[in-house]
Amino acid sequence: MVAFFRFLVHIHLGGNRVPEPVSPYSDALSNLQFDRIVEHIRGFSITLYGSELIQRLAPTNVFALIRDELSRVDEMRACLDSDEPPPLEELEDTRPALHRAAKQGSVLPSEDFLHILRTLSVSRSLKTYLNRRDERCPLISRMCSELAEEKMLEFHIDRVVDEEGGVKDSASKELRIIRREIIEKSGQLRRRMENILKRVSDEDKVMEELVTMRDGRMVLPVKAEYKRQVQGFIHSTSATGQTVYIEPTETLDLNNEIRDLQFAEIREVNAILGELTDRLRSAVPAILRSIELIAQLDSLYARARYGREILGACPHVRLDGPLVLHHARHPLLLLHRKRADVVPLDLTLGDEYSTIIITGPNAGGKSVTMKTVGLCALMVQSGIPVPCDAASEFPVYDSVSVDIGDEQSVENDLSTFSSHISRLARIVQQTRKGSLVLIDEIGTGTDPAEGSALGASILERLTRTSAHVIATTHHGMLKAFAHETEGMANAAMEFDLHTLQPTYIFRPGLPGSSYAFEITRRHGMDPSIIDRARDILGTQSDALEHLLAEVERQSQDLGIRLRKTEQEEERYTRLVEEYTQKVKGLKQEARRIKQEALSDAERILTDANASVEEAIREIREQQAAKEAIRRAHEKVETQRTIVRKALKEVQPPAPQEKDIAFTAIHAGDEVAMKEHPATKGIALEEAERGKVTVAFGSVRMKVEVENLQLLRTHETALPVATAHVPEPVESNEIDVRGMYGDEAIREIDRFLYQAWSMGMKRIDIIHGKGTGALRNRVHSYLRDLPFVEQFALGEWNEGGSGMTKVFFRDE
Repeated sequence: MVAFFRFLVHIHLGGNRVPEPVSPYSDALSNLQFDRIVEHIRGFSITLYGSELIQRLAPTNVFALIRDELSRVDEMRACLDSDEPPPLEELEDTRPALHRAAKQGSVLPSEDFLHILRTLSVSRSLKTYLNRRDERCPLISRMCSELAEEKMLEFHIDRVVDEEGGVKDSASKELRIIRREIIEKSGQLRRRMENILKRVSDEDKVMEELVTMRDGRMVLPVKAEYKRQVQGFIHSTSATGQTVYIEPTETLDLNNEIRDLQFAEIREVNAILGELTDRLRSAVPAILRSIELIAQLDSLYARARYGREILGACPHVRLDGPLVLHHARHPLLLLHRKRADVVPLDLTLGDEYSTIIITGPNAGGKSVTMKTVGLCALMVQSGIPVPCDAASEFPVYDSVSVDIGDEQSVENDLSTFSSHISRLARIVQQTRKGSLVLIDEIGTGTDPAEGSALGASILERLTRTSAHVIATTHHGMLKAFAHETEGMANAAMEFDLHTLQPTYIFRPGLPGSSYAFEITRRHGMDPSIIDRARDILGTQSDALEHLLAEVERQSQDLGIRLRKTEQEEERYTRLVEEYTQKVKGLKQEARRIKQEALSDAERILTDANASVEEAIREIREQQAAKEAIRRAHEKVETQRTIVRKALKEVQPPAPQEKDIAFTAIHAGDEVAMKEHPATKGIALEEAERGKVTVAFGSVRMKVEVENLQLLRTHETALPVATAHVPEPVESNEIDVRGMYGDEAIREIDRFLYQAWSMGMKRIDIIHGKGTGALRNRVHSYLRDLPFVEQFALGEWNEGGSGMTKVFFRDE
């Protein structure tokens, strides 16, 4: 196939082209205005080569070519969307010069070498560009692996040819010498001519005071009447005959020398260009191949830019199977309308049925729907992105046949119906499985009954071939025929019954009404005429039209409800996503706050422990003086206030407290500490003298009623899991030997509180004998505890001075 890759059908200029066979897509290309799409894409090309190749785009039925070409367009589109575009530049056509250079003995002018140099430079830049994107664009890189990279040839051309296309003085040593001599002698000649001109001018023998050129030689413009008074060679005269151009005798030799040097320059330049042409000759095939590849790259670039403009895609292509269109739009409408103004098309053909008959009002979009399918199919098989979703699917059609428009001809004695039937006859003869057939207004132009029957027969024949067929009609008989015939289906173009305007929405599965009476009424026809027309039409036909209209109305209502349901579903989905994100954020925030709270708690406890230890140290150092004890208590109380304030800030609001009288708490009631609402317990007895015994887990304590808050009465109280209560101790003795003073006091303080809370009467502290420092520190600490009745050293059989016995108060 030549559709994508053959760039030069006949490379020699002016040669005769081999006549191409008639394409199975030619009628469709013309009727569906495929050339307008191609012309629009050409506007995106950069090179002449690419523009020519795009103009030759045509459908092919070779699956591998279509698949690969669309994949290459996708790769180029990806480069345009996320990367730099390929380094394409506008280039002169060098193919004629290259073909001349291929012949032995030929010499190219320097201007051709300048264009060839630019072509080589673009080829090398494109190859570098693709080599760096080999993983991103594997198909394009593989296709363009033959791009020429002739660095030595570029060097030699650049050494000879300047930016204006002339030969540089540095092209050879001889040329530099010759041109220097020409400049020097030309300067001498001009000075001598100016002297002669001044002398002759003083005698008023010249028309104007300037030295001019004739045939490459310097001459003077002498008045005709003085031509014999100025010795020299006459080169020519002016058109009026009043001026004679004379080369003075005294400059003839110098002019001859300059002329000889100029001939020598021409010979040297020809020699240089001949040598350069010889160097070029071996690279001609590679450069011609590079031009083909540059053309293909430019074509891909233009098609990718077109795809980006229409927000199109390269859909899935299969050897056969159904045609599935998702949100397809007519490509020609997008050339002069906004995308939002073009109604998308969703259509499936070739799955449950292979023939669709579309009915509906005039100017309702039937033909546009059919043309959208045909034009998109032609574009896909030409390697052009189409305005549809990427999930769309296209089979490869071996032919696309259309019957659209009116080809009546007076000269050929063809009426509208005759031209219609002649096209249908060709279509029936050519159609087979793998064909796409589009027929507009089948069965028109003759008696409606006969036309309907003929149309039904033609559609039945086409359906049996398993070709994909789309036909439009207004004939009611064909609607019923499609409903009853296997492989056929009805479809309609939606019509808004409220506004009496078409919506251009395709509705598969149901026939549509032509709405002739409604449209006529909208255009101002006398209502009585319309009513009379209904009477003439008959009740049965009118009932059918009313039925179709009612079905259309219900379909529209269901469609509106479905769209609303889909919108609500999308809204709920967004809300769920937002809720999920917010919950996730709240959890993260809760973790952060918890971490901050723990850090604050650790800091508060550290500060509290430091204050307690400092108070104990002061008491010990000052021998428990009253003033020292008072200051220590103040420090501890201050720190306790800080801790309570911090806890209050991070704890949730406590439940509303109830005023509790001394007799308000009864056995079984659930209570909590006012200062620590999280510490909950169960009252074990009736309150007496302002106190009540409360069980906090396994711990029983006498608590002032005024320090409690009632949570639930015993009738509604639930089992309570207490928190933040001291853990029970397993023994009545604690061993602090080996500990430092502060550490030992902390352990003893915790142990004493736990033991006293559990109702123990006595505990033993083993501190060892040693120097007695730890013992004295323990005794100093015990003297200030309000719940300690007394303490004493152990008996000889209990450890003596190495242990201290501590006895608790009863209350």
